[in-house]
Amino acid sequence: MPAVVRGGRRQAAPVSKASPRQAAPRARGGRKAEAGKFALIGGVAMPSELTAWLGFLGAAGLMAVVLLTGGRAEALRTGLVNFTDARIASIGINLQNVRLQGVSDVARDDIRKAMRFQRGQPLALMDLNKVKADVESVGWVKSAVVRRQLPDQLIISVVERPRLAVWQYQNKTYVIDDTGKVIPEARSGNFLDLPLVVGEQANAASGDILRLMQARPELMSRVWALVRVDTRRWDIRLKNNTIIKLPALDQDEALNRLDGLISQQRILDQGLAVIDLTDPNALVVKPFETAPAA
Repeated sequence: MPAVVRGGRRQAAPVSKASPRQAAPRARGGRKAEAGKFALIGGVAMPSELTAWLGFLGAAGLMAVVLLTGGRAEALRTGLVNFTDARIASIGINLQNVRLQGVSDVARDDIRKAMRFQRGQPLALMDLNKVKADVESVGWVKSAVVRRQLPDQLIISVVERPRLAVWQYQNKTYVIDDTGKVIPEARSGNFLDLPLVVGEQANAASGDILRLMQARPELMSRVWALVRVDTRRWDIRLKNNTIIKLPALDQDEALNRLDGLISQQRILDQGLAVIDLTDPNALVVKPFETAPAA
């Protein structure tokens, strides 16, 4: 006796027969949905994004060829450059932000004025060597490094010239760096904390004497100015109008002698107008004839 299947025989679901005309629209609709993602090149379907890049690369290649032909195709070259700029800008690789690193507040405005580019221009085509040269033309700047940070940022790292002293010469004052070079953008009135060096060629010779003086902070705190005499030697002028005469040579040795006189005899507090150390074998001093000027 045959087994009985609960619920009776299963009946197959009726198969709907769609006509070819009814099925066709779905097939065409599927192709249409995919068509937006591909483009036909030489009979081959390729992604549209890749097609855009190939167009850009082709334009860049044509631009390189035109550049090699000189002025004979100037109009075409200009058109291709504009096209390339537009393509790069359209995909977001254009300048939006500039970040300055290592720049002080006093130098920032002058460095920004030297930047000869504009926001929104294609970042990939910027001449970084030109940007570097423009930044380094500023007197504050010792060196600069320029780099791109995609998609839209330019980073400029700056090493500024150290401000060493204020140089007074022919009734004018200048801020100088550690090599004696003038920083033209710097206003001496903004650097009253810097030591003052005076006289012809004092700027070029100031580095050595200031290193010796800065090793003696107590003496340096009493100094009003370092005066270059006959472009050969230095006079140290103190705030109380005492003049310390140094020799043209062996200045370090003379200052060592002065250190001993300061510690042993407190010579700077003796009311002396002149302390002459130019002769290594003798000490010549001269008191004030009257009370020193205020």
